[in-house]
Amino acid sequence: MPVAESAPPTDRWREPASLLPLRWGSYRPRLAVALAMLVVGSACVLATTAYSLPLLLVGSLLQPAAWAVVPSTIGRRVAVALPVLGFTWLMLGGSSFAWCYAVTLAAWLLVRLRPLVSFAVLLLPLASSLVLPLFVTTYEQGWITIVTSTVVIVAAAWVARGIAVRWDSRRSVRTLRNSTD
Repeated sequence: MPVAESAPPTDRWREPASLLPLRWGSYRPRLAVALAMLVVGSACVLATTAYSLPLLLVGSLLQPAAWAVVPSTIGRRVAVALPVLGFTWLMLGGSSFAWCYAVTLAAWLLVRLRPLVSFAVLLLPLASSLVLPLFVTTYEQGWITIVTSTVVIVAAAWVARGIAVRWDSRRSVRTLRNSTD
């Protein structure tokens, strides 16, 4: 009986979450849908005012649904859904709660299976949250906090991906270890 040859090893880095076996759907569509749901859900929550409470409901439903869709291990997805939603609600408090964006980033790094060293990027949103209240002093300027903090966490997520590529997070995540590596 011939022994099946394994695929030749490649030097190209791949997202660790893309290597997970999925019970339904495929990796890229699930990631795209989850990311869109997270963005829209967060935007709905952050756009909530006393006159737009239905947005809070829509955002509060979309966010946990997004974490359920994102390709990752079930434990990581379940662990982040409600805490991130709670911290997103706190962000309604204005620029003094900009540090809450770091919680969303930490959850993203966790579900994307980033190595522990990449969590150092959490310092970026924390640093920006110390500076923002100095410039954003009224509730009407809240959009500045939202835009600035969003740019910071997106940039930090890309930096974390770069760190993961460098550290080869495929080997640092226990759930993905293969006996042949």
